[in-house]
Amino acid sequence: MKSLKKYSALALAGAGFWLMAAKTGDVMTELGIETPKLQYDVLSNLKEEKWFFFNATGSMRQMARRIPEESRAVTVRALGKVVRTYVESSVFKDAWLQDLRTIYPYDERYTAEGIAKKQQQDNAERAAMKSQLGAQMAAMDQGFAQMDPAMLKMAAQSQLVREERELASLSGAERTTQAQHVANLKKMMSLPPAEFKKQYLASLKQQMLTNVNQENTNDDLDKDRMAEERQKKAEFDAHANFRPLLKKRLQDFITLSESVDFEARLVPMGRKQAFANPVYERKPSEWKFLYRMGKGPVMEARSFARQWLAELR
Repeated sequence: MKSLKKYSALALAGAGFWLMAAKTGDVMTELGIETPKLQYDVLSNLKEEKWFFFNATGSMRQMARRIPEESRAVTVRALGKVVRTYVESSVFKDAWLQDLRTIYPYDERYTAEGIAKKQQQDNAERAAMKSQLGAQMAAMDQGFAQMDPAMLKMAAQSQLVREERELASLSGAERTTQAQHVANLKKMMSLPPAEFKKQYLASLKQQMLTNVNQENTNDDLDKDRMAEERQKKAEFDAHANFRPLLKKRLQDFITLSESVDFEARLVPMGRKQAFANPVYERKPSEWKFLYRMGKGPVMEARSFARQWLAELR
């Protein structure tokens, strides 16, 4: 078991030597509990299957023995308030969701929100490109007006030879598109130079317009991948609300604490002590831990848990 691993949001102020070792005043300062550590432990314990973890060292037990019994219940409630304030804060909600993403990761590009966002970005980019397209075509008209049709046709012939050679290295959709372009260019080569110039310019403009319309589309989003990622997002959403889990943890703690017999008798068992009742000796370590804490602190923790549970929405 990890050293003082994870102080429970359920045990509230009841899952560690701190519950027995506090004085009045600022409970965090009095007990030397650093806020990041408390926040980490609360989040970790909420995810754990068991109620809480503890590993009291010898020094912890010595500190606990020096604390007056009358101050322990006060400490429980004070520390419980600190925990509840954190759990009900936006800081905890953000930490919960961030941690949840590590357990239920999903690709935002494949969610409904991600696709809508990408479509919005694509539309904005496409609109910007179209606004520039008119100026580009006007500049192309001016450039072509100065070209000799025969010289343009000769240059296009050299281009056709290169593109035919390149076909061998292409595959898939890219090869299909290139093959269509080569076929169209070959067809135009049979035209007189003036008509070739006219149709060649028109084909270049059409290609530019097609490229703009196809730019940044979502066609590359695989449907199977999209279904998979949406399922992952659904799992994330199902756990996003931590309150049902918090209610269960609180109720589990209440039920456990109600089962503890604080009047149970101990008998020597070698160098240690054991419960005289063998049924109690078989109880889980959490039950025995609450027994060692004592009736006062545990009842205060139970009272705090009941109040919190009743007020949870």
